[in-house]
Amino acid sequence: MSSLVLGFQEIEKTQAWLVGGKGLNLGKLSKIEGIQVPEGFCITITGYQKAIEQNETYHNLLDRLTMLKVEDRDQIGEICGKI
Repeated sequence: MSSLVLGFQEIEKTQAWLVGGKGLNLGKLSKIEGIQVPEGFCITITGYQKAIEQNETYHNLLDRLTMLKVEDRDQIGEICGKI
């Protein structure tokens, strides 16, 4: 798989920074004989960041959020819910 996605079997014990704690633990468990872990994969932080960078809706929502005042709680909640 690419550096944007790692299969559970590909995850090394030093890669928590890349796949997060849950991904790391799934990678560890998948390598233990006798423990059944369904085949799967993790989207790496690099993959996540690339997806977010290309998401125009996300950036538009962030722009709207930065223009609000703290008192605009309803609008803040609405935008955060969409994010």
